[in-house]
Amino acid sequence: MKRHIFLSPDSMRGERVTIEGENYHYLKNVLRVRRGEKLDAVIGDGRYQLLVSSVGGGAILCEVIGKRDVQSRSMVRINVYLGLLKSKKMDYAVAKLSEMGVEGLFPLKTGRTVPAGEPGTKKSNRWEKIAQEGSKVSGAEKVMKVFPLRPLDDVINGLSEEEGEFRLVFSTEEPNEPYRKVLDSIKLQDEMVFHLFFGPEGGFTAEELHALSFLGVKAVTMGKYVLKSETAAIIGTGFLRVYYAGL
Repeated sequence: MKRHIFLSPDSMRGERVTIEGENYHYLKNVLRVRRGEKLDAVIGDGRYQLLVSSVGGGAILCEVIGKRDVQSRSMVRINVYLGLLKSKKMDYAVAKLSEMGVEGLFPLKTGRTVPAGEPGTKKSNRWEKIAQEGSKVSGAEKVMKVFPLRPLDDVINGLSEEEGEFRLVFSTEEPNEPYRKVLDSIKLQDEMVFHLFFGPEGGFTAEELHALSFLGVKAVTMGKYVLKSETAAIIGTGFLRVYYAGL
């Protein structure tokens, strides 16, 4: 099993690393790490290989035995814009999207958003924790950033045309094009950034889809079946990862 954790730069002193708190519990009681085992840790902008020298007393002490720089950007970067969902569904989406190496998740307030009010600090902190756990499990080198809730109109007004950036909105409403066909038409580039839009339960309104289309966001479909919002976001993102696997 891969031992992959994210640590604060404060945990490192020279060539020694001290692991405490939740990471200590995770490694000691869940993964049952023992002295002499190796760990993979992201600390600041570096990825380190650690050798466990002792476990116990509320801390795991390690020595640095290797280092390499974290790749800040992969060839295919993904940002997901998702209509805010009810609590458990949103938690699930955050977990699975973070496992797939999504760079940023932007919760959206739309015309059909069901949850009322702004997500509180407690909920935002929970999403950040879930994202870190998902990144830890998958071996991602960066933790997915969960941004504050924003109205879709604000996001639309902030969209700009940049080379190598592609904007897709998933919709069962016509006109749209098959997702695979659109990806096939995109010329491979050194770096590509995908912005994927998924509506809340009930989808985007006709007015919202029109506004997105007006700004060049291409409507795509994954077939005739109507998927739940969290399912669509996970499958749509996962297919993109598989399509560009190895890049």
